[in-house]
Amino acid sequence: MGLQFVRELMVRTSGRIVACVLRPGSAPDLDAYLGGLDGNDRRRVDVRRLDVTDVEQIDRLVEEVGSTYGGRVDGLFNVAGVLGDGKNTPGPETNIGQIDWGWATSQMAVNAIGPMTMTSKFAPLLRARRGRDAYLRTTGSMESVVVNLSARVASVDDNNVGGLAWYTYRMSKAALNAGVRASSHELRRQGTWTLCLYPGMTDTAMSRPFQSRGLRDKGLIFPVDFAVGRMMDVVDGMEEVHSGGFYDWAGQSIPF
Repeated sequence: MGLQFVRELMVRTSGRIVACVLRPGSAPDLDAYLGGLDGNDRRRVDVRRLDVTDVEQIDRLVEEVGSTYGGRVDGLFNVAGVLGDGKNTPGPETNIGQIDWGWATSQMAVNAIGPMTMTSKFAPLLRARRGRDAYLRTTGSMESVVVNLSARVASVDDNNVGGLAWYTYRMSKAALNAGVRASSHELRRQGTWTLCLYPGMTDTAMSRPFQSRGLRDKGLIFPVDFAVGRMMDVVDGMEEVHSGGFYDWAGQSIPF
């Protein structure tokens, strides 16, 4: 899904894109895509190493991006996430007895603490306004944006009938939502909007262990390009009133 965000940003924007990978060579599809770009387009994409659970790597990335791009970031997309497959990992859980301390800790680190730390560290580079009307930017968008990928199972209000347990994944994504809502008030004062987006069940490696023929036959598993394109439509149509909100791929509000 991260690669598709790069593709969309290449079409929808004209600036530079910093694409982060866990380690060099860990994203062969991204490498193949970049290898097919012409010189000018290829120079627009800067690939950097990042583990969102390593605060030293985050600090290094912020310093490098700030010094390379004049201390300005227009958009931060927190896309990294972990669910597990239930076979090779302790989660997602099907009952409460399966909760594993180590797995729960890693879920919180990747799905909640990591993206909130990224937002915290990048906030100075995202600053677009001082005071109510003193905008700092004369080119491009006047505001900056932070986009966080969440999940419908993060909704506490929507969890009324049981169904999937998925305890630690739910907890971590609900924590992310809480952090995004809390930070939206402070970030709004500096001209930065932030929101959580649910892509729907999308045909990725993360969802593949949970896909079924029935879901596919009903058209409930979205192609990646469709899901990311619709989420980018939501971002492009965003207004300040939407900051701190939780929306699905179609722009429909999801209760917290």
